[in-house]
Order: sequence, then structure tokens, then C-alpha cells
Amino acid sequence: MTGSKPPEAARDQESTAFTPILRRVWSSTPSVLSVAFADTQGECIDYASSLDPFDAKVSAAHGSIIFSSLLQSAARLGGGVPISLELSADHRELWARRVSDEYVLVVVTEALAEREPIRAAMLRAIAELRAEAGIPVPAWEQPAVGLRVETRAAVGWAYAPAAYEQDGVRTSIAAVIGRWLETSDAPAAERVCFFVRTERDQELTLVHDPRLEEWNLRGVE
Repeated sequence: MTGSKPPEAARDQESTAFTPILRRVWSSTPSVLSVAFADTQGECIDYASSLDPFDAKVSAAHGSIIFSSLLQSAARLGGGVPISLELSADHRELWARRVSDEYVLVVVTEALAEREPIRAAMLRAIAELRAEAGIPVPAWEQPAVGLRVETRAAVGWAYAPAAYEQDGVRTSIAAVIGRWLETSDAPAAERVCFFVRTERDQELTLVHDPRLEEWNLRGVE
């Protein structure tokens, strides 16, 4: 795995509303080489890539076709509905995750890629792709662990977290230590981050995505 991010390759098609979403996955870690939004027939809708566009599209086609074969095999065996796929080899890895019954997100990385950041980036991208394309959340999609945040008015800010509830457990926020914005090349993707101390004296970060009306918890410090 390299320590620096390869440059993005010149595109061979016009950018779409999906391009910034895919580019955020591509830029999430140095090991991501290409990201593609494809249909289950292997047709690439859009992509962001350090690889040559042809290679990125061929990888997307292979990933979507492999996933379609996996779905067919699972149906014959009665083993449930596959949602994601990760294939590792000596030099590269292929990741695929269903967006809907018709579409899949395919990522190519270097070997030994950082798993959790990439999985998180893919999940966020899938939510954004669905929102952008008007795709409803499929019935087979496993719901995320529920995180509900209560907010309050704050001096100098529009709001701040007062408490959060996860898995039925409510935790009060004793203090907001810091606040910052995470921005990217798409203004709509701006996220509001709060570094807080809880009533149990734990320090953690609560991240709000106003576009998706979604809160995420970034672990106990």
C-alpha cells in the first residue's frame, strides 16, 4: 500500500451529479484506485479513478457481473440475499456493495487496504447515491444501528447536541468541547462535527450530515 494518493486520471466522459459522491470515496484513503457506480449488467454509469478510464470501467463490469453471479448462486442455495463482496489478491482488492436491485458500487484498491474507512465511505456514498437518484432503501438492506441525537440552541451556532440515544440507551452530553465543519468538493456534502464529553466522562465525536438528516458516532476517545 502506497503512502501517497495517485492523481486522478483524466476523464473520458462528462461529470454527473454522481461524480462528487464517487470522488469522495476515491479520496477517502490512499489505497483506493477506482470507484464506479454501475448497473447489474456491467454498464458503468459514472466513476472516479486513478486508473485509466477503460480499466476502471472494466473493473466495474467485472465487479457487477461477479456480484450478479453471487446473487444467482445464493438464490439457488437458499442462503439469503448477499449485500456486499470483498475479494483480496496479492496486488489489488475488489469491493462491491449493492445500491439497489439494479445498481452496485464497485471499488478497486491496492492490497491490504484500510478496511473500516473504506467500508464507511462506501456506506455514505450509497446513501448519497440513493438520495441523488431517488432510489428507495431496499427491503433487503440491513438497518444501521439506530442513533438519535437531541439538540439544543447554542450561542454562535444554530444547534448543538444535548444527548444521544443508541440501542435504547440515552447518554447526556455534559459539554461540547469543539465544533468544526468537514467540507469536500460538493457543498451539499458538508458535515458538522461536535467533539463532546458525555455524562460518563467519555470524549467522542458526533457528526451531523444535514443533507441526509443523519448522525454518526465516531468512537470513544
